[in-house]
Parts: sequence; structure tokens; C-alpha cells
Amino acid sequence: MLAEFSNLENRDPRQYERVVRIIRHLLRHQFIHTDDRGSAALLEGLLRADVERLVSAYFEIAGYTLVVREAEGWAGIVPDTEQVGLPRLRIDETIVLLLLRRLWEEGVQDGEMERHGNVEVTLNEAYDAYQDTVARARRPSLAVGEFKTLVEGFGRKAVVRLTDYDPELQDYGLTIRALIATVAGDDVVDRLEKLLLRPELADQSDEEAESEVPA
Repeated sequence: MLAEFSNLENRDPRQYERVVRIIRHLLRHQFIHTDDRGSAALLEGLLRADVERLVSAYFEIAGYTLVVREAEGWAGIVPDTEQVGLPRLRIDETIVLLLLRRLWEEGVQDGEMERHGNVEVTLNEAYDAYQDTVARARRPSLAVGEFKTLVEGFGRKAVVRLTDYDPELQDYGLTIRALIATVAGDDVVDRLEKLLLRPELADQSDEEAESEVPA
């Protein structure tokens, strides 16, 4: 592996720099989405067979699988659960993730899917749905600012995109991307929904209640 990178650096320094930029981005953000600023060129470079092979081999050594979904405009790395433990999310993060997955599914079922499999909602619409969800789970509700902070956290991983505030609508646009179905797959959703039904969660703090997802 090191020899391949060294050979590429000597043979084609510009291509080597592209590969390094892609790896750095994935290490920092986990996912690349073509609609994010500066990411289209990264994804285009990754779609080259020789680059994809190198990047895939690099992360495979570390226990991660490179997933590429060109039609949905994204690529990313997910942990191989036989080698790497899943990251842990606080329970409030888990609820928000489940909510985003449900809103995306509802949009798809209603025929509202747009380019790259995106579903468009607003932050206020998502927050209203969140309040209904936590009421059923008998959890205290986050304030809208705290909810927005969690959504922004998923935005840094390219799972969603939050637009600038619209003073006329007094709301933010929220794009839920198709990669939510990978971050919160059916098996993960089933496991997390069962977790949320446990009565003891109503009395647990975020430090006491955590869940594992491939995000």
C-alpha cells in the first residue's frame, strides 16, 4: 500500500494530491456529497477507477468500507462491524437521526424525492415532528436551538444540508439526503426504535443512554 502511494506520488504528483485530499476529507467528515461546496471535484476524482481502488484499499486496512453511490451524488466510509466498533450516539442524537430517516422515507413515499434522492423539508417542520416523537418516547423535548445544533452535526457529515435563515418564512430549509438510508439502515432503525421503547429511557440522561450507529 505504501509503495503504491509512493509510486503514484513520483509518477503523477497532481493525482497523488487529489487522492490525499479525498482521504483527508473522508477522515474528517466521513462522507462526500456533490452538492456541498468544494465537494463536486472530490467526488468526480473519486469516481476514477484507479483513485477509487486506492482510497478503498487505504480504508479497508483501517476496517472501513468505501461506499460510492454516484446516482445519489455521494460517497463515504462506513465501519466494518467485524473489525471496528460502531460510534456511539447520545440518545437525543439517536432520536433526531431516526426522525430524519422517517421524514426522508415519507417524502419518498409521497413522491417528493428530488435530484440525488433528496427530500426537502424545513427546520420547523422537522422540529414539530421531533416533538411528536419524543412525546411518544416519553423523553423531555430539546429546545429548537438545541435541536438545530444536532441537525447541524449531521450536516457536517453531509447527511443533511441546512440552508440560510429565510426572514420572510422565519425558517430554515432542510435537505435530507439519500445517504440517510445508509447511515440509518433498516436494521439500525429497527434496533434503535426498540431501544427508544424501553421505559427506563424516559428517566435516563444522555450520558447514561447511548446507542451505536454506523455514522
